[in-house]
Amino acid sequence: MDNETYKALLEDFTSILYVLAGILFILSLVIRIVHSIKVASIKDYKAKYDYLRIYENKMVWYSLLSFSIAVFLILNTFEKETVLVSQWWFVIRMFITACISTLIGYVGYLILKFYNPGKIQKKLDKWRYMPRISSTGNEMKLLSEEEEDVYLDEGMQAEENIFSVDYDVWVDEITKEIKIEKYAGYLEVLKCGTCTFQTLKLREEEIIKPATDFEDGELLKHYECTYCSSKRTTKHKIGKFLKSEKDFKLPQDYVLKGSRKVKSIMIEIISNKGEKSEFYFQSKEDAARFLEEFEYDKNPVEV
Repeated sequence: MDNETYKALLEDFTSILYVLAGILFILSLVIRIVHSIKVASIKDYKAKYDYLRIYENKMVWYSLLSFSIAVFLILNTFEKETVLVSQWWFVIRMFITACISTLIGYVGYLILKFYNPGKIQKKLDKWRYMPRISSTGNEMKLLSEEEEDVYLDEGMQAEENIFSVDYDVWVDEITKEIKIEKYAGYLEVLKCGTCTFQTLKLREEEIIKPATDFEDGELLKHYECTYCSSKRTTKHKIGKFLKSEKDFKLPQDYVLKGSRKVKSIMIEIISNKGEKSEFYFQSKEDAARFLEEFEYDKNPVEV
């Protein structure tokens, strides 16, 4: 395009960037303000705890993302005279500003991943253990693990025994009013369809159809409820044997939920004779690297 047309388009482009950057800067601020107002408006401490646990990190990330994009846009309005010299400088400016805004976003991501969880946990602990007030206005006492069992039914105690749920019991020692609050435990356990408690644990695995070089196998997983003893069986696919290490990798849609609470990851390899080998890793990245570097010929497990 000719130089005059390029200058006109650049002027219009710069004006649009100013508007979009301003909108995103305001949006970033609004997200934080609205979130803070929402937290302050929740009077019930347990409800405030639940809201923070679900939305705190998300709202900070949305705010940071809006800010990073706004920075990218506003930086693309700088050095206007240089960009007017050549269209190549426009491309160079886009690349440099994209790197800068990506760096800002990545630093923010690292902060959210490694620093913010501890900060959020302090907030959660604050509201979880903030003294509760009974309906009559008396301060309630938080019972110890030993004391609270008197107020929990057998199903609740079963959930606590396998660490799937943690209950806090508050008691008004004057009126004997009781308040029981439910929190997520350290382990993810399935919910029993019979008693509805989170007490369904894996008891046994059974290979009903071994995998081959050409066909997937089938595995049965037998679950039993530690409270009501009801049983459940589910069928799972065993992938056919792989020809090379290039085929051995994590699926594309692999998601590790609640990674902040995960202490280790286990990979179990089952041979065609039913023999098992277990490998433990500290992170998803370590597990993925193991799968990429796994050497079949040197491993005693036949896969």
